[in-house]
Amino acid sequence: MSYRQHHLLAPNALVIQDLAKLVWQITLSEGASPLVLLSTSGPAYGLRQALEAARPEGVPKHLVFLPRVLGLAQWLKETPGLRNEGSLKSDLERWFEVYKTLSDRPQLSDMLLDSSDASKWSLAKNIIEVCDLLSDATLGVFDEVVESALSDAVKKVYQGASQQIVEFETRIVLAFWENLSSSQDPVVRQRRALGLRLNELKTASSNQPLIYIETAKGTPGFEKAIAQLWESYSEKAKFHHCMMDLSSVALWPECLSEDVLSRDDLVQSNRQKYFNELSSNHRLVYKAVGFEDAAWQGAGAIQGFLQEGCQHIALIAQDRLVARRIRALLTRFGDGLSVHDETGWKLSTTRAAASVMSWIDIVRQANGPTSIELMDFLKNPYINWSTWGISAEQASDYLSHLEKRLIEADVRASWSGVLLALQSENEETDAMSHVIKLLKKIAQKWQHSQQTCTEWLEFLQRDLKELGMIDALSKDVAGQQLLQALLPMKLLKEHSLKQSEWLSLLSSILEDASYIESNPRAKASVTILPLSATRLRRFDAWVMVGCDDGQLPSVSESPMFLSGELKKILNCKTQVMEFEQQAMDLSQLMMSHPRWRMVWQSNGSAGEPRQPSPWLQRLYINHANLLKQSIEIRPTAYSPVVVTQPAPSLPADFIKPASISPSAYRALRECPYRYYVTRLLGLREQNTLDAEVDLSLVGQTLHAALRDFYHGLKTQAIQSDNPYEKTKLLKQRLYAISNKHFKPLLDVDGRWLAAWIEWETLIPDWINWHMTREEAGWSFHDGEKPVGFDLMTNVGSIRVSGFVDRLDIHPEHGVEVIDYKYSSKTSINKKKNNIEDDPQLVIYAKAVDGDDIVNRQPVCGASWVSIKEANTAIQVEDLSEHMKDLPSQMISDIEALWGGSPVVASAPDSICQYCQARGICRKGMWS
Repeated sequence: MSYRQHHLLAPNALVIQDLAKLVWQITLSEGASPLVLLSTSGPAYGLRQALEAARPEGVPKHLVFLPRVLGLAQWLKETPGLRNEGSLKSDLERWFEVYKTLSDRPQLSDMLLDSSDASKWSLAKNIIEVCDLLSDATLGVFDEVVESALSDAVKKVYQGASQQIVEFETRIVLAFWENLSSSQDPVVRQRRALGLRLNELKTASSNQPLIYIETAKGTPGFEKAIAQLWESYSEKAKFHHCMMDLSSVALWPECLSEDVLSRDDLVQSNRQKYFNELSSNHRLVYKAVGFEDAAWQGAGAIQGFLQEGCQHIALIAQDRLVARRIRALLTRFGDGLSVHDETGWKLSTTRAAASVMSWIDIVRQANGPTSIELMDFLKNPYINWSTWGISAEQASDYLSHLEKRLIEADVRASWSGVLLALQSENEETDAMSHVIKLLKKIAQKWQHSQQTCTEWLEFLQRDLKELGMIDALSKDVAGQQLLQALLPMKLLKEHSLKQSEWLSLLSSILEDASYIESNPRAKASVTILPLSATRLRRFDAWVMVGCDDGQLPSVSESPMFLSGELKKILNCKTQVMEFEQQAMDLSQLMMSHPRWRMVWQSNGSAGEPRQPSPWLQRLYINHANLLKQSIEIRPTAYSPVVVTQPAPSLPADFIKPASISPSAYRALRECPYRYYVTRLLGLREQNTLDAEVDLSLVGQTLHAALRDFYHGLKTQAIQSDNPYEKTKLLKQRLYAISNKHFKPLLDVDGRWLAAWIEWETLIPDWINWHMTREEAGWSFHDGEKPVGFDLMTNVGSIRVSGFVDRLDIHPEHGVEVIDYKYSSKTSINKKKNNIEDDPQLVIYAKAVDGDDIVNRQPVCGASWVSIKEANTAIQVEDLSEHMKDLPSQMISDIEALWGGSPVVASAPDSICQYCQARGICRKGMWS
């Protein structure tokens, strides 16, 4: 005899209260406390609250406690005897098992020859997904795998040539399906639990009443299996099946089965009721122009509900990116509003995961990381510097010094390059050298061919401890979840993985794991959740984002190897079923809440036009104007202000610099305003590490090589009367010295090879130029020397100083000042034509003229010599006139600046194009 009873409940605003009353009614009528099972556990907390609020008066003492309420999945996990079936395989164990099979089988390895480690892990995950879907669709209670199910379906769907394409794939899936269908796999374990519950019913003398609340349909395979259990249960005890009757809330025909009488009439009646209530309810659909507008519309809607007194608001994340943006905007409300994200986000996006992966970037390369990767790791906030004997204040100073040295030395990659940049001896470099050597020692332990997964994990755990990161990670919520996500690796002790395979696995684990926030609930709260999690849950108001035709309705993609038609034949859950369930969920949500907002975007991320969701278009077919509303933005009154060119003046008490360099004076001549901003106020962009080769370092290297070469000729001259022999020896010496200076760069970064080859081919031309000058009577006197002179102005004495590259002396003509330039002839000619505004050579000539540094000899010439192009030496014309006019020009410019004249931006566009001060000067707004 069957004790089954069906109950139909309307999923309206009072459905939870109606459920609570029904549970108490059954409890009292049966005289026993029932077990209450929910097909989805989301409404469990709300139902418990409703049961407490609806407790009848005069309940017998043995029924005084609330009936037990839990989700069906949890009840199946608690099945007696299930533990005897063995431990359930973790997701990682199943994943690893498939991956190793793919890698170890020659036939599969050939198919995946060009695949990356990451793509192999992804394929393994897809195969598991397909196998679970097949198991769910075909397995009954205690049934074995039906191997013919997939092959029969393939034969039916694919014909002719198409069948040949999938035959190999079919065999792969069947083989894995058989191996992934044991009692240690989740779908089979679920069916085992159903079987054990059936056996329990057969031997039990009495059973408590059971109330099963079906909030949504499961997959066809599961529904078929669970029906066996309920049929048996109803033979032994009272079984109450509560289902949702959507006839009073259905807004689309898909919400009702086709056999419902007057289905279309019911939908029309509900729609009429819905639109009649719009004037009294707060139900609006907002149109947003794009992503940012959608986020502000959503945040504005939440703000409006809070102002109306709503305390528990749901943010339904049909568009997860917009929901994340709204979540960021909600932080402006302060601690009075708590946000709880039930959707979770990828653990890989958290700061904790980024810090761990920054260490992985360090150990990945045998020769060492790039400078950018190194600095990214050292700046992560989880390092406890006291573990390394360094205080937090010292660490900040040391890291700034290290980054500055890496920029100055233009180090791009490798441990050798970083240590090369830290050769000078001082507190900062000594401390950072010790740190770099320690990191190198730890990282080198990772350069093994293969280790087990457990051993690689132990490497990482030991490193996190040695690096002083483990304590901070253990105290951080995201860090705790990260460490917990890695623990299943300890179960994989048998098979070995290459370093690249394990690192790819680690990255995949963090990508798949979800980070769930844990925030204390404030008086007002916002809960972020998916549409499917809203069933039978009640909020004061809700906001849904992503209500356009690209995101609503949303369907799950068919996994690899299975088409939509194939899923239908196998009796899997189809797109039609998913559409129907979404229609049900939307109807319940929209009809059971009086306050809500739905936001859709009229433009996608690529600017493509979008339309409201087809569900909304069908519902509002006669009210299309209601789909184009938006939050009214109050106009802001303002008065236009004319932007004028900035022209500040230096105050009288502004501290005057004691000296000025040629480059600083050039900046003053090019644009007084830029000089004021960058040189006097010090508002400069901070140099950063980048991946490009800095050619300025080539010039510095060549300067150093030529300095050593010419100073060496003064102490160890090459004696030879044969010009050809002498030329040969000079070339050999310059090559050896240049190679010595370039070698450290080439050792740490092969990208310098092109610059070295370019200079190597230029050496013969340089020696020919040297021999020509030597034959003309010129001899190298000195180089890389500080020179300068004083200017007497009405604001005091100012020293003009700089470093001259080279001084040559002729016994009859006097001194020539030479400036090396790693530039082309065209660039040097521009300097020549702009000598008044860039008088560097003239300054050097003025400083050297008649000075002790050249034995008081006069300067007769000044030249730029290219160390980039052959036979490029350009002289300054009318040097004596420029030397004569230079002091008065500089005095005039300096006195004007310090005398209070307006500092005006006056540079040509060629200077302004890359000017650091343009964001302050804002040229283009006033010119």
